[in-house]
This record gives sequence, C-alpha cells and structure tokens, in this order.
Amino acid sequence: MDVAIPHDVLSEAPDEESKVRKLGYIARAAAIFRVEKIIIYTYGDVDHEGVEEMRLLLEYAATPPHLRRKVFRLDKRLRLAGLLPPLKIPSHLAPRSPAVGDVVEGIVERWDGYYSMVYIGAGKWAKVPKPYPVGSRLIVKLEAQRDKDVFRGVVLKNPPDYWGYKVEVKGLRELADGYDYVILTGKEGRSVCEILPRPEGKTLVVFGGPRAGVDEIMKREGVELRGLFLNFAPKQGTETIRTEEAMFIVLALLNYAERCSAGKPLHLLK
Repeated sequence: MDVAIPHDVLSEAPDEESKVRKLGYIARAAAIFRVEKIIIYTYGDVDHEGVEEMRLLLEYAATPPHLRRKVFRLDKRLRLAGLLPPLKIPSHLAPRSPAVGDVVEGIVERWDGYYSMVYIGAGKWAKVPKPYPVGSRLIVKLEAQRDKDVFRGVVLKNPPDYWGYKVEVKGLRELADGYDYVILTGKEGRSVCEILPRPEGKTLVVFGGPRAGVDEIMKREGVELRGLFLNFAPKQGTETIRTEEAMFIVLALLNYAERCSAGKPLHLLK
C-alpha cells in the first residue's frame, strides 16, 4: 500500500522543529503499517525547495542508521534530522557486529575486480559478485567470513521482511496512475462504518492537508480521481484532524480490514 500527502502538509507548523517532528510522525505511521511508498503530491503554487526538503528528511528517516553518513553528505537541511524518531524497522536493526547468516543493507564503495565491496556498517564489508554501480544500495546475506573485516555475501533481489518506504514527488493529475484502488480520505466522505474496504490490489490512500481537504484540492485543480471517498473518523470530536493523525487512524483501520477481519467475530471468541 502507498500513501499520498500534499506538498503543503507542513504549512501550519509554527517552526522548523515542529515541521521535522510532524514528518517524523508521518514516517512512523508509514513504517508501522508497512507502507511501501510515500508520495508527496503537488498542486497549485509549489515551494519546490520545501518539497525537496520534505523528501530529503523522509528519505533520511527511512535510511538505515549505519548508512546515513555514507548516503547523505553534509547538508544544512538535515541539521534538525536528530529530531526524527527512530523507525526500528528490520532494515534499521543491523547488528553492531555482523555475523554469518545476517541479512543487512549496505552501500557499494568500490570494486575489486569482478566483485563489489559493500560497506555494511561497523567497519565491515561484504564482497559480492558483479561490479554494481558505486553508491548503489544492496541487500546482502552474509554467507561466510573471509577475514576480520570482510564477509563473502550474496545479493538478495527481495528483502526478507518489511524494509521501509520509498519517497516520490508527483503531480496531482498523475497521482492515481498505476493503481488498482484509490481511497480518498476526508470529513466529507462516506462513513467508513458503512463500508470498510479490503483492498486486494495495488492501493493508494490520498490524504488532504491542513489548509484544504482532498475534495477541495480536487475541485480547485479541476482533477477527478476515481475511487472511494471515505470518512475514517465519523463524528470526530475535534474540528479538524491533522494529516499525521489521520495516517494512524486510516492505516490502522485498513490494516484491520486487510489482515484481521477475516478472523472470527468478536462474540465468538468468548
């Protein structure tokens, strides 16, 4: 499942620290519910520098801590990145001392003949067949230890577990391209109590922002996305729900619909 947030989602944050913390909540919500991609969708007047900073911070949060110094150079836009909460997803839990059998993410630093030398953290490397592009990130299973600091490894095409999200910037008009289902979230939608969808294909969940809901954004831009328009918090107690709060509400319910609702009804568990 992918999620889409508007480019102005941080527009009402009072200061830079609050913006980073808000992005941290968004990153945590995505990680908790195994979101594969966060799309920042743009419309109207766009602060492109601000969008790039959002993308950078979300990518930083998703990058394994042992690779961050290798992946990200000194950048003033990351000066407050320490405020981002740890995601603690499987790719971030690399052991302090890698061992044979571990699956870790690394970055290609150089070639050794036909082999790539992949930095895997803790001053260790994995030597894998094929000269991959320098700077590319690989998921490696450590098969044997060649010496104190070098392992023989094999590159895995697919991670063994949830490995984090990707970040993409996309225009509103192209937002729904390639999806089997689109779910729009907002106060004006049908109550989720009437229909709790159980998506079985590639699904996109679209969120509104602090200044305009999804429906208002669509009308303003003259865009129509075909899909379910649902209110995931009927009879909400607050006047508004922040995007980062909505992500937890929506993804929790969709997670229940997808993974749990096929089980026994609650009254049969007594």
